[in-house]
Amino acid sequence: MRPPEVSIAGFAAAVGSLAAMVSFEEAVLSPKPGLVDPNGSGSHADMNWTTFVKGASALAPHWRDQALIGARCSYYKPLDGLAACLRAKGQEMERVMFGATDGVNTHKGLIFALSLILGAFGRCFAKQDCSTVRILATASEIISPSVLSEFEIIKLKEGRNERLTNGEKIFARCGVGGIRTEAANGFPSLILGLEALEGAIARGASLRDAALAALLVIMRECEDTNIIHRAGVDFWRGEYKEKVSATLHNFNPLKPSGYEPLLDLDRLLIARGASPGGAADLLACTLFVYRSKITDNSFENHLMGRLKV
Repeated sequence: MRPPEVSIAGFAAAVGSLAAMVSFEEAVLSPKPGLVDPNGSGSHADMNWTTFVKGASALAPHWRDQALIGARCSYYKPLDGLAACLRAKGQEMERVMFGATDGVNTHKGLIFALSLILGAFGRCFAKQDCSTVRILATASEIISPSVLSEFEIIKLKEGRNERLTNGEKIFARCGVGGIRTEAANGFPSLILGLEALEGAIARGASLRDAALAALLVIMRECEDTNIIHRAGVDFWRGEYKEKVSATLHNFNPLKPSGYEPLLDLDRLLIARGASPGGAADLLACTLFVYRSKITDNSFENHLMGRLKV
């Protein structure tokens, strides 16, 4: 039986608000190596923290729609149809973002990743199976066919010497698919980041410091095409991975004043003009999954007891 419409609307409002909240949580988190935060613009010459907040503010009312699409499309659309609906809304969100930031890309990667997770969440809600594992697996099922198709198209375009985007060039030359590969594989870096976040909190760390530890884990694990585009694939595969691993080893989230390892990494990334924007997007998604797990009781009236996390 189809859940009552009010239940779907309440669910979408709740998780949409969470999505907006974590986009701001990621924005205010500091110190984030190479990234925009309240202390500076990191490796970005085209934006500052105010620009970033403008982008997040403009997107805030739109996240709920992706959850609505996931829940409603579950009744009459196959997964490729759901992917197309999410993509269309995502393109609208990109236009809203660019309008608010005077053409600066602050959240394009997050729009893709978090919209997909919200759509998967909505589909799982409609099917009354909202475990974290099921949500991320559903996200993979939704996007995998289109990702494989896109990669085949890139190969054809390269063979015909057609113009490629920066992300397409990186895939064609390096075989690195970035956030699309991450999503198609069920967000493995997010899962590792979530384990690091929850583990640090369980040991007594604040959410801020646990999130910084999670960011470092995600930086080490994910295919970050932002780093490759700005500093090259050799830097990403070599010095970057080494420095991030060393920083993760030296940063103790249980010592709130011990940020020097992060600041050292920040100086290196700024000097190289490298920004781990892909990792930052995945951190926001990680915070969303974490928040949806720990706050489900506060949604009880909206979700009618359907969430199982």
